[in-house]
Amino acid sequence: MKKNPAEETAKGSEKDSFDVSRKDINAAIDRLCEFIGTKIIFCDLREPFIENLYKPSVSQARLESVMEPLDMVLNQLCDVIMEPLRDRVVTGLLQASLDGLLKILKEFFISGGDGLPRGVVENQVARVRQVIRLHGYETREIIEDLRSASELEMQGGRGKLGADTKTLLRILCHRGESRGLSVCQEAIQNPKSGA
Repeated sequence: MKKNPAEETAKGSEKDSFDVSRKDINAAIDRLCEFIGTKIIFCDLREPFIENLYKPSVSQARLESVMEPLDMVLNQLCDVIMEPLRDRVVTGLLQASLDGLLKILKEFFISGGDGLPRGVVENQVARVRQVIRLHGYETREIIEDLRSASELEMQGGRGKLGADTKTLLRILCHRGESRGLSVCQEAIQNPKSGA
Protein backbone atom coordinates (compact mmCIF):
# COMPACT_ATOMS: atom_id res chain seq x y z
CA MET A 1 0.00 0.00 0.00
CA LYS A 2 1.44 3.33 -1.08
CA LYS A 3 1.28 6.32 1.20
CA ASN A 4 0.13 9.63 -0.10
CA PRO A 5 3.11 12.07 -0.20
CA ALA A 6 0.84 14.88 0.98
CA GLU A 7 -0.11 12.83 4.08
CA GLU A 8 3.56 12.15 4.88
CA THR A 9 4.40 15.85 4.53
CA ALA A 10 1.47 16.83 6.77
CA LYS A 11 2.50 14.30 9.43
CA GLY A 12 6.08 15.56 9.28
CA SER A 13 5.02 19.17 9.71
CA GLU A 14 2.69 18.21 12.60
CA LYS A 15 5.60 16.48 14.32
CA ASP A 16 7.81 19.53 13.77
CA SER A 17 5.07 21.79 15.16
CA PHE A 18 4.74 19.62 18.26
CA ASP A 19 8.52 19.59 18.75
CA VAL A 20 8.66 23.39 18.49
CA SER A 21 5.70 23.71 20.86
CA ARG A 22 7.32 21.33 23.34
CA LYS A 23 10.55 23.38 23.30
CA ASP A 24 8.59 26.61 23.74
CA ILE A 25 6.61 25.16 26.64
CA ASN A 26 9.81 23.93 28.33
CA ALA A 27 11.43 27.34 27.86
CA ALA A 28 8.36 29.01 29.39
CA ILE A 29 8.44 26.61 32.34
CA ASP A 30 12.14 27.37 32.84
CA ARG A 31 11.46 31.14 32.86
CA LEU A 32 8.59 30.65 35.31
CA CYS A 33 10.81 28.58 37.62
CA GLU A 34 13.49 31.29 37.48
CA PHE A 35 10.86 33.92 38.27
CA ILE A 36 9.54 31.96 41.25
CA GLY A 37 13.05 31.63 42.70
CA THR A 38 13.85 35.29 42.10
CA LYS A 39 10.55 36.45 43.63
CA ILE A 40 11.04 34.32 46.72
CA ILE A 41 14.63 35.45 47.37
CA PHE A 42 14.46 39.10 46.33
CA CYS A 43 10.88 39.86 47.47
CA ASP A 44 9.51 37.34 49.98
CA LEU A 45 12.82 36.68 51.80
CA ARG A 46 14.45 40.05 51.08
CA GLU A 47 14.74 41.06 54.71
CA PRO A 48 16.40 37.92 56.12
CA PHE A 49 18.30 37.00 52.99
CA ILE A 50 19.47 40.25 51.41
CA GLU A 51 19.16 43.00 53.98
CA ASN A 52 19.97 41.27 57.29
CA LEU A 53 22.46 38.59 56.33
CA TYR A 54 25.44 40.64 57.57
CA LYS A 55 23.72 42.59 60.35
CA PRO A 56 24.75 43.68 62.94
CA SER A 57 28.24 42.98 61.55
CA VAL A 58 30.01 40.55 59.24
CA SER A 59 31.80 38.85 62.13
CA GLN A 60 28.47 38.13 63.84
CA ALA A 61 26.64 37.05 60.70
CA ARG A 62 25.56 33.46 60.36
CA LEU A 63 23.98 31.76 57.39
CA GLU A 64 21.73 29.88 59.82
CA SER A 65 19.58 33.02 60.11
CA VAL A 66 18.60 32.49 56.49
CA MET A 67 18.23 28.72 56.62
CA GLU A 68 15.01 28.57 58.66
CA PRO A 69 12.96 30.88 56.40
CA LEU A 70 14.44 29.24 53.31
CA ASP A 71 13.60 25.78 54.66
CA MET A 72 10.01 26.87 55.33
CA VAL A 73 9.67 28.14 51.76
CA LEU A 74 11.18 24.95 50.34
CA ASN A 75 8.75 22.82 52.35
CA GLN A 76 5.82 24.92 51.16
CA LEU A 77 6.98 24.68 47.54
CA CYS A 78 7.48 20.93 47.71
CA ASP A 79 3.97 20.54 49.17
CA VAL A 80 2.26 22.36 46.30
CA ILE A 81 4.49 21.67 43.28
CA MET A 82 3.95 18.49 41.29
CA GLU A 83 6.83 16.02 41.39
CA PRO A 84 7.97 16.45 37.74
CA LEU A 85 8.39 20.22 38.23
CA ARG A 86 9.77 20.18 41.76
CA ASP A 87 13.44 19.94 40.80
CA ARG A 88 13.11 22.70 38.23
CA VAL A 89 11.43 25.09 40.68
CA VAL A 90 13.94 24.28 43.43
CA THR A 91 16.79 24.82 40.94
CA GLY A 92 15.33 28.26 40.19
CA LEU A 93 15.31 28.97 43.93
CA LEU A 94 18.90 27.75 44.24
CA GLN A 95 20.00 30.01 41.38
CA ALA A 96 18.26 33.03 42.90
CA SER A 97 19.77 32.24 46.33
CA LEU A 98 23.24 32.09 44.86
CA ASP A 99 22.62 35.30 42.90
CA GLY A 100 21.55 36.97 46.14
CA LEU A 101 24.66 35.75 47.95
CA LEU A 102 26.85 36.87 45.06
CA LYS A 103 25.25 40.30 45.14
CA ILE A 104 25.97 40.63 48.85
CA LEU A 105 29.50 39.24 48.57
CA LYS A 106 30.28 41.44 45.58
CA GLU A 107 29.28 44.59 47.47
CA PHE A 108 31.12 43.38 50.57
CA PHE A 109 34.40 42.88 48.70
CA ILE A 110 34.08 46.16 46.78
CA SER A 111 33.34 47.79 50.13
CA GLY A 112 32.17 51.12 48.80
CA GLY A 113 35.43 51.74 46.94
CA ASP A 114 37.65 50.81 49.91
CA GLY A 115 37.94 47.15 48.96
CA LEU A 116 39.01 45.32 45.84
CA PRO A 117 38.67 47.06 42.49
CA ARG A 118 35.20 46.53 41.01
CA GLY A 119 36.67 44.88 37.87
CA VAL A 120 38.48 42.21 39.89
CA VAL A 121 35.33 41.36 41.86
CA GLU A 122 33.12 41.39 38.74
CA ASN A 123 35.53 39.02 36.98
CA GLN A 124 35.41 36.51 39.85
CA VAL A 125 31.63 36.75 40.14
CA ALA A 126 31.25 36.20 36.37
CA ARG A 127 33.01 32.83 36.66
CA VAL A 128 30.70 31.71 39.43
CA ARG A 129 27.60 33.00 37.61
CA GLN A 130 28.49 30.87 34.59
CA VAL A 131 28.54 27.71 36.71
CA ILE A 132 25.29 28.73 38.42
CA ARG A 133 23.69 29.31 35.01
CA LEU A 134 24.83 25.87 33.83
CA HIS A 135 23.01 24.23 36.74
CA GLY A 136 19.77 25.57 35.29
CA TYR A 137 20.05 23.41 32.17
CA GLU A 138 18.57 19.96 31.93
CA THR A 139 20.95 17.01 32.08
CA ARG A 140 20.17 16.18 28.46
CA GLU A 141 21.25 19.66 27.33
CA ILE A 142 24.50 19.47 29.29
CA ILE A 143 25.29 16.05 27.81
CA GLU A 144 24.64 17.36 24.28
CA ASP A 145 26.85 20.38 24.92
CA LEU A 146 29.57 18.21 26.44
CA ARG A 147 29.67 16.12 23.28
CA SER A 148 29.87 19.15 21.01
CA ALA A 149 32.37 20.90 23.31
CA SER A 150 34.60 17.81 23.23
CA GLU A 151 34.88 18.12 19.46
CA LEU A 152 35.28 21.91 19.51
CA GLU A 153 37.88 22.00 22.30
CA MET A 154 40.40 20.31 20.06
CA GLN A 155 40.07 23.34 17.78
CA GLY A 156 40.20 25.80 20.69
CA GLY A 157 36.43 26.35 20.90
CA ARG A 158 33.68 25.65 23.40
CA GLY A 159 30.13 24.35 23.23
CA LYS A 160 27.05 26.56 22.90
CA LEU A 161 26.71 26.85 26.70
CA GLY A 162 30.17 28.43 26.84
CA ALA A 163 31.76 26.00 29.30
CA ASP A 164 34.74 23.72 28.94
CA THR A 165 34.35 19.94 29.10
CA LYS A 166 35.79 19.67 32.63
CA THR A 167 33.20 22.07 34.03
CA LEU A 168 30.36 20.26 32.23
CA LEU A 169 31.60 16.89 33.53
CA ARG A 170 31.78 18.21 37.11
CA ILE A 171 28.19 19.42 36.91
CA LEU A 172 27.01 16.08 35.54
CA CYS A 173 28.90 14.13 38.21
CA HIS A 174 27.55 16.26 41.06
CA ARG A 175 23.96 15.90 39.89
CA GLY A 176 23.97 12.20 40.60
CA GLU A 177 21.49 11.40 37.81
CA SER A 178 22.03 8.05 36.11
CA ARG A 179 22.31 9.52 32.58
CA GLY A 180 24.88 12.06 33.68
CA LEU A 181 26.84 9.57 35.76
CA SER A 182 27.08 7.14 32.84
CA VAL A 183 28.51 9.95 30.66
CA CYS A 184 31.00 10.80 33.44
CA GLN A 185 32.01 7.16 33.76
CA GLU A 186 32.46 6.93 29.99
CA ALA A 187 34.65 10.07 30.02
CA ILE A 188 36.79 8.66 32.83
CA GLN A 189 37.24 5.33 31.08
CA ASN A 190 37.96 6.96 27.71
CA PRO A 191 39.44 10.41 28.46
CA LYS A 192 40.31 11.16 24.80
CA SER A 193 36.61 11.18 23.83
CA GLY A 194 35.64 13.72 26.51
CA ALA A 195 32.13 12.29 26.62
